[in-house]
Amino acid sequence: MFINDFSAAAAAAVNNHDVEEILALWREPASYDSPMTGPQQGLAALAEREAALFAGFSDLSATLQPLGQEQSTGAALVRFTGTHDGWYAGMAPTGNTISLEMVAVITFDDDGRVVGERVFIDSAAVVAQLSGTVAPDAA
Repeated sequence: MFINDFSAAAAAAVNNHDVEEILALWREPASYDSPMTGPQQGLAALAEREAALFAGFSDLSATLQPLGQEQSTGAALVRFTGTHDGWYAGMAPTGNTISLEMVAVITFDDDGRVVGERVFIDSAAVVAQLSGTVAPDAA
């Protein structure tokens, strides 16, 4: 299953902060959609997004746990941790540490390269961690 190899390779690439290593896992049309960044298309947009992520979190680390694959679509649980020490998504650096989980639904081509990814994440929880605020029900 492609999701197993992808999960290991993607975690390594993110942990290396290597945009080219990440791009090597993808192929056009490179369609990406996340509540944090919105829909994006193409390898150039992917490279820009990954570079911005590393600029916003210089110590970012990731783990990916494959959840399974059916035909050309796989899913993984993605965990990110890092310090918000640079600009990200229009937010000035706060020095706050983030720890978040998301589910990525990934579409592969016949060669096992990623052609699409859709991320499901609690964006309010991300913003709360970045801003240092706590949701009323979490207090």
